[in-house]
Amino acid sequence: MRLVLPEGSEPEQWAHYPPDDAISPVAGSRYFYHCHPPEERGDGEHGHFHLFLPLAFFAEEDCQSAPLEDGEDRARVVHFAALSVDMQGVPLQLFTTNRWVTDEWLYPADAIAAALDSFDLQGADGDALVNQWLTAFVALARPLIIDLLHLRDAALEGKGWPGEDRAIEITSSTPLDLQALLDQALS
Repeated sequence: MRLVLPEGSEPEQWAHYPPDDAISPVAGSRYFYHCHPPEERGDGEHGHFHLFLPLAFFAEEDCQSAPLEDGEDRARVVHFAALSVDMQGVPLQLFTTNRWVTDEWLYPADAIAAALDSFDLQGADGDALVNQWLTAFVALARPLIIDLLHLRDAALEGKGWPGEDRAIEITSSTPLDLQALLDQALS
């Protein structure tokens, strides 16, 4: 995690790394890394990357989020997955979250699938190798991410305004086997 966290520092729980997110000036894709308290982490997890596409990639009519209240603001992004990693940065799990968790806009799986190939962290703040690795990982795990998004949609179906039920935080998840993903991509 030495390429994500400031040199010689211990991660501060809930802090974003980089502090204002890593945002590509080219594609508008972004991520941040953070750590939960140890008792809230998965087995062996150090922390996780939250991955976003810019709202500009999506048609307004596909939006499933509750309308904004007067004076309310919301980040102009769409969260599509989170990637948990261990202390060495090895992927452990992919998961999706409910809309309120990252305070973003909710779009259906098919709309995100259509935009997912545009995820690119070229030129983003943070470490260039981490940016390249996350961009490549999303391309590698694309079918898995889309499956998780469909499971997310099924978990949120019939919940009133999707994404607002505070009883639902993690909407879908799957453990990762990086070697199996690579083997599948190469076959």
